Amino acid sequence: MKNKIHNIEFFARTKIKKFYNLIKYFPISKHINSNIENKKNLVKYNYSRSIGVEPCVCHAPLRSIYFDMKGNATACCFNRTHILGKYPEQSIKEIVFSEKRDFLQKELCKQNFMYGCKHCLNLIEAQNFEGVEARLYDNLKAQGKMPSEMIFELDNTCNLACEMCHEGFSSTIAKLKNIKVPPPPYDSKFLEQLKEFIPHLEVAKFLGGEPFLINIYYQIWDLILELNPKCRIHLQTNGTIFNEKIKSYLEKGNFYIGVSIDSLDPENYKKIRQNSNLEKVISNLFKFAEISKEKHTFINISVCPMLQNWKEVPQIVDFCNQNSFFVYFNTVYTPGFAISDADEDLLLEIINNYKNFTFKTKGIIAKRNLKFFNNLLTQIKAIYKPKAEASEYERKRHKWTSNMLKNFMLKKVNNDKELSSKIEELFTNTNNEFYFSDKDLENLEKLKIEDLITALKNETLIELQERIKRFINFGRFSK
Repeated sequence: MKNKIHNIEFFARTKIKKFYNLIKYFPISKHINSNIENKKNLVKYNYSRSIGVEPCVCHAPLRSIYFDMKGNATACCFNRTHILGKYPEQSIKEIVFSEKRDFLQKELCKQNFMYGCKHCLNLIEAQNFEGVEARLYDNLKAQGKMPSEMIFELDNTCNLACEMCHEGFSSTIAKLKNIKVPPPPYDSKFLEQLKEFIPHLEVAKFLGGEPFLINIYYQIWDLILELNPKCRIHLQTNGTIFNEKIKSYLEKGNFYIGVSIDSLDPENYKKIRQNSNLEKVISNLFKFAEISKEKHTFINISVCPMLQNWKEVPQIVDFCNQNSFFVYFNTVYTPGFAISDADEDLLLEIINNYKNFTFKTKGIIAKRNLKFFNNLLTQIKAIYKPKAEASEYERKRHKWTSNMLKNFMLKKVNNDKELSSKIEELFTNTNNEFYFSDKDLENLEKLKIEDLITALKNETLIELQERIKRFINFGRFSK
């Protein structure tokens, strides 16, 4: 019941804020002074935000703190470069009240993404607005410099060796590679310092590694249950572990579970999520879902669209729709796995496959999931466009003949009698057809008259014919 009331209050507060912002910042274009390549996309992103338009593109710097495995603190888990402080060199309190948080917030209110915020900028430019991490901070409570959210990624302990992952996030991969990862710096003093901030948190997020295998997380959950039981606890699990201890925490706390599933095909799933078993994960998923239903929280499925599983993504969305699970898509950057590594032909195949897929289930959650899926499609289209344009630029599609090339060269030498005679001789008894690309034609126009004259005066007909062949085949007139 408490979660239902919270959801109603949240919905009402969001609608009021959106109406207020639409009036205050109309038109939003007047409030945007950005070096973003496509300013229109930033305007579109603003209209997609649940709170409506607002000059500050992200509120993470003053509403959130992220702790990584090395002790670094940043505004969010995607900003790894603008370091706010480092534990234990600085205390949590020193990090929270760091001037670097104010600085980053001011820059983001000027739409300046250069201080570690390129991930969200890329998604805005690709028009994958639902995938923009910044929107997650719009509805967090503003509490001055007191964070409303803390994100913990404190340890790489993990039982899987996912093929797109690395040793920094998986102790299993580190062991397989015989790499020693320095132990995390978090200790009992860190837990003690957290007590000051936990009562103010709306949300606490736990990443890994595998959260259910990280001991310090249970200690933090104990503090949350004691000091702020209303705090929403979000965690991202691989879904391989469920036991009585986990069940007791889920029943006591306000947990929102995200389960990582990249394939519903047992063999492909096992290949991607090495050491895992799909049947077991699906079984655990529904155990999580049963508890979430009782607690009026929700389950989400986190998907990594990759070259290895892109065909299955629509089916995973359908699975989520049928079972009332929210779906989220991660952007994979790992070479050999990233969708952005695909050539234009494969990207076009992916786009057509996704455009033509018919989803079976309808309803509020299905509508929301379709929105996220369409944003993923838009992102892939944004990857495809420059590759297709580059390919088109280099594709030999303009039909030319020997006579056309001869006339071009005659015009270049301004019909000089001696040079024209050499050109006529060069093309005697030739009536060939060939194709040039836009790039070839551009190079042809750039051909320097002095280079052409030098070649015509100093080279034999055979050497000149080789030059012509080289240009027709490779778009290069020079030797």
